[in-house]
Amino acid sequence: MPYRNALITASFVTCMLTACNSSQERVNSDEATLVGEDSTSFISTRFVPPQNKQLLFIGQDSDTIRDYIAAVPEDNIEAVTLYSQLKHSDPNQTLKGIHESASWNSGEVSFPKTLAASPQAAIAIGLALDTCNGQANHTENVAQGNYDASLAQLVTTLKSWAPRKVFLRIGYEFDGPWNCYQPDSYKAAFRHIKQAIDNNGATNIATVWQSATWPDGYGNKDYDVREKDHFEKWYPGDDVVDWVSMSVFYRDLSNWNYVPPSTPDFGQQKMLAFARAHNKPLMISEAAPQGYRTEALTQSVIQENKPSPVSAEQIWLQWYQPFFDFIEQNKDVIRAVAYINTQWEAQGMWICEPNIAAGQQGCNNGNWGDSRVQANEYIKSKWLEQINDESTWIQTSQYE
Repeated sequence: MPYRNALITASFVTCMLTACNSSQERVNSDEATLVGEDSTSFISTRFVPPQNKQLLFIGQDSDTIRDYIAAVPEDNIEAVTLYSQLKHSDPNQTLKGIHESASWNSGEVSFPKTLAASPQAAIAIGLALDTCNGQANHTENVAQGNYDASLAQLVTTLKSWAPRKVFLRIGYEFDGPWNCYQPDSYKAAFRHIKQAIDNNGATNIATVWQSATWPDGYGNKDYDVREKDHFEKWYPGDDVVDWVSMSVFYRDLSNWNYVPPSTPDFGQQKMLAFARAHNKPLMISEAAPQGYRTEALTQSVIQENKPSPVSAEQIWLQWYQPFFDFIEQNKDVIRAVAYINTQWEAQGMWICEPNIAAGQQGCNNGNWGDSRVQANEYIKSKWLEQINDESTWIQTSQYE
């Protein structure tokens, strides 16, 4: 999810939610050269659902997952997603949420509670290694073995959950400017974690390499998805990556109040092409209709809470239907999807008061809204119509 800054994951520091010296140059999505869309034969990858189906994850905190289970009993809950971090040599000072409850003012994270409530579900874990705000360089420390005691405990714990499938999103949103990663140390840390997994024989863990596919690098080429070799620069290697991944909060700029150098679609299409070229399945690891409120029935730009009325039908047609169409159009490679089903503004980290700009007091991390499908009966019924379609979505995580 976006646990930015506190447990960094998806997208926002003050500069990133404002125009911030961004170029007005637009890049058309057709500039991302696509590889053929024929059926892809994935190379040595764990846990790809059979029969060209997709696996659905619900997240992203224990409170949200609990509420979804109670309100949407029609869904089997095939998989869930939570977050933790690897940021210290002492396991007791990191691995938050894994053994005991944790909170980043964005809902409780308790792996024991969530796993007990969904004993058959696979789990995706956003493992934060971010280095912003004066933190130590965690990727270098991981790569150099300084955090090996914590890493060993993490891998041993995840292995003990077998046969439960674990999708480990190592340093998720690696190219998000808000995470402050650098390509070389990030790749080295990823490879070191994968080596620890293999050395432990933890065959129930799949590694996931997740891009933010964010359309604005703010002048830093390392974070600029338009760079020709952008993904190659960050890629740890086919031998250590099981799944490639990206965040998909928007397909266009309709909820933006400025024009960034690129577009969401450009980065997404470029990542799809990368996945096809490397014969890797793709997971959409974070997705939600940012800026919409499914209970209040409003829509706003993401950089400021300026709500305007909208119907449930409009929300479905403007965000959900294009999202599901995008998955269907790329089902040869998109094989897993994680949806964040939460009332963002009920959590302190995500509060955005009306008419307050992102990054200002009262809207520190941008305007997220309310993405709970159960908050509106029309949206819930359309959601269930989609995700209970057994021809598209696998209805269990207990597959080979």
